[in-house]
Order: sequence, then structure tokens, then C-alpha cells
Amino acid sequence: MLNINDIHVIPCGSFQENAYLVCPSGRDDAFLVDPGDGLPQLQSALAKSGRALSAILLTHGHFDHILAAQPLADQTGAKVYIHAGDAEMLDDPDKSAYMPEVCRLTPPVGLSRELYGETVRVCGAVLQVLHTPGHSKGSVCLYDPEAGLLFSGDTLFRAGYGRTDLHGGSDAEIVQSLRALLTRFPAETIALPGHGGETTLGLERRRYGL
Repeated sequence: MLNINDIHVIPCGSFQENAYLVCPSGRDDAFLVDPGDGLPQLQSALAKSGRALSAILLTHGHFDHILAAQPLADQTGAKVYIHAGDAEMLDDPDKSAYMPEVCRLTPPVGLSRELYGETVRVCGAVLQVLHTPGHSKGSVCLYDPEAGLLFSGDTLFRAGYGRTDLHGGSDAEIVQSLRALLTRFPAETIALPGHGGETTLGLERRRYGL
């Protein structure tokens, strides 16, 4: 089970995407959620932790969430996980909405990846993989029910949600995904979004009148 104190937020790139370095207590390894366009910051945080990086978990395939995945995987041997619906975005800069004019890192080329199942086991934790399309075809949220923690990517922000006008986006699907998240899981669940500060499902449920 994870603990909120095990999780370190590292804002990355021009869009201040939240990468999360997760260092479960009692272990010598760590995993990263959504390593974006901030390789030096991520390398520094990993070195400071003294942990080996064992996995990279992607909530979706947009460029601002994936750009450091390849160099970090190459340097550490960490496995990269993504949903099948967004795997194509790791191979196509146009589909990932890559913006060279604002990025330090280049898009991945031939990045090896594993496809999510219903759960993913990393660093002694078992996370449920919740398919939440709408922002993209293969958007997921990663949920630890014992810890009450949800990595919500760009599906759910504090007082907002991800845009739906990029490749694979859908207004109808994100409404369905948000409704499922906000009504299915406990109100006290802490959501750690891809941008901005944390929130709870209960707060967002009240905001949307659910």
C-alpha cells in the first residue's frame, strides 16, 4: 500500500505537467508516473531518493506526459507501461500533439512498452488500471484502493478536466469517465492530477453536483 508521503511531485516543462516519483517505504526501488519534459529535474529527484527506477507508468500518451520516458528507460532499464489505446502516440509526434517550439526533449523513437492489464504491480504496490477515455482513447487513472490514492492524469483536475479536441478525444466519453470516477469511488479518495494541485473525489463530486 502506498502513502501520500511516499509521493514527490515534480513539475515538468512549459505546461508544468505533474510527474510523480513514488518511493514506497521499506524498499530500494521507485516508480515514476508521467515523466514529462523535465529530464534534469527527474534525474535529480531520482538520485536524491537513492532508489533504482523500476517502472514508468503513463496515464496517457500526450507529449507533455511522456518525453522523459525514453531517456530514463534507456538509463535505468525501467519498464514503460501505457494503455493499448494510446500506444500509437509513442510512435507518432502528431498524435501525441508534440510541440517542438516549447519542448526541450525530442519525441520517443522505438520506445519499448508494456500494455496495461487490469492491474499493474510496481514496487510492492498493486494499482488498479481504470480506463477513462475522453481526453484520449487510452487515458487511464491508476488507483490504490487501500491507500485511497488516484493518479488521475488529465482525466480529472482540481476544478476541471483535460481537453477533448486532440487526437482520440471525445466529449461524450470524458463525461462518462468523470461520472464513473466521481460516483464509484470513496469521496475521501485523493486525486493526484496531471496538472495543478491535488483534490478529492468528494470535492469534485460536489462541484459537479453528483
